[in-house]
Amino acid sequence: MKRLIAAIVAAYVILMGTNYLIHDILLMPDYDAIPLSHRDNAGIAHRMWVMAIGQLLLAAIFTYIYTRGVERKSWVVQGIRYGILMTFLMVIPYSLSEYMVYLVPHILAIKWMIFGGIQVILMGLAVAAICKEPA
Repeated sequence: MKRLIAAIVAAYVILMGTNYLIHDILLMPDYDAIPLSHRDNAGIAHRMWVMAIGQLLLAAIFTYIYTRGVERKSWVVQGIRYGILMTFLMVIPYSLSEYMVYLVPHILAIKWMIFGGIQVILMGLAVAAICKEPA
């Protein structure tokens, strides 16, 4: 149970940290080029608690699913494989749906998929490292 909670916390920290890096730093010039694509800073700050809860739920279920399928193999390989599978389950379909709904350039959707994939692989590696069987 301690490892599960530690893995959830690690996944959450990575998720929130990489969200900031990806969306507030790397992609902000893309978002600024389409000004009606997002809320202003005050509107975002006012609703930050909603994202915090959503990301915590995502980190928890992400970790739980990993623990159900972990094998006695290299945690690095399992973490990367899990991250790739979760990218195809979560990131790519979500990015394609967002691209279809919102008026954003296709290159932004591609960036969402690439950065999101890296983000989820990092989460997979962290969860796998924490949940690995002790030597």
